[in-house]
Amino acid sequence: MKILTFILLMISGILNSQEVKHYGFDSLPEKLEKPILIYMKTDWCSICKVQKYQVEKDLELRNLMEEKVYFITFNPEKYKESIKFFDKNYNYISNGNSGIHELAVEISSNKKPVYPSWILIGNNGKVLFRNEGLIDNGILKLLISNSTSLSVTNKKPSEN
Repeated sequence: MKILTFILLMISGILNSQEVKHYGFDSLPEKLEKPILIYMKTDWCSICKVQKYQVEKDLELRNLMEEKVYFITFNPEKYKESIKFFDKNYNYISNGNSGIHELAVEISSNKKPVYPSWILIGNNGKVLFRNEGLIDNGILKLLISNSTSLSVTNKKPSEN
């Protein structure tokens, strides 16, 4: 009986722990049909770990992320590959044993990354929303729910 209970708990845990589909910068489709939501974090950031836990336990939020946005988790201190993003190339800037990715600097307010950060980018490359620090799941749900309309209304004039 204990073994059966253990197996059922393991199966339940596996089913409930399914992650949101993560995209990489190199796996985004050529024609973006949804906005891009970037979660910028580092390994040493304790608030980032709290944020990750809050997102993982919220099934409704994870489903919204899956349906409405291209979700990218980005650690700019570890990601050392060149990134082509909206026809511009960004590289890792090494500073001895550490460094930071140019893209993190570009999409951060005041060109100084804060962790965690959430950045919503429309399909035209325009930053639609930025939050630096911990964000409430309710705000993320509202943002993601309305992200398609934000992205559509912020198209370049030639795209209307």
